[in-house]
Amino acid sequence: MPEKQARDRQAILDLFDRWVTANRNKDIDAIMALYHPDICSYDAVGPLQVVGGEDYRAHWEKCLPKDAEMIVEMQNPSIRVSGHLGVARFLIRCGMRDQDGTEQASWMRSSYHLEKRDGQWRIAHEHFSVPFDIDNGQAQFGLEP
Repeated sequence: MPEKQARDRQAILDLFDRWVTANRNKDIDAIMALYHPDICSYDAVGPLQVVGGEDYRAHWEKCLPKDAEMIVEMQNPSIRVSGHLGVARFLIRCGMRDQDGTEQASWMRSSYHLEKRDGQWRIAHEHFSVPFDIDNGQAQFGLEP
């Protein structure tokens, strides 16, 4: 891998590390700093899509639990970089742990489109999804990698 691509790949890995830390800390400002202002998100939690930083911030504020710990376990991302564009995919376990230790979490699929502007990588699009059983239409929350 050429040196520039290796540096860009590492910068994207660092971005995801900051993303995980910001999620676990429920630090909305740190989370939003990693997104482009024109973010488009297809989250596993409705609505169907969220476009723009202001609306996405409101979505995050709704989704972050007030009295529970965030669970964010990301598998090793597969990252490809070409010029100012990058894509990443990984499985991620997301959810929350209540104060009594009860967990509400599941493994999901995640894919990202990243763009480098002004020397900084930012998330321009993300997509989270949970597979469903085609026979009964039920989400398959219990799947493990």
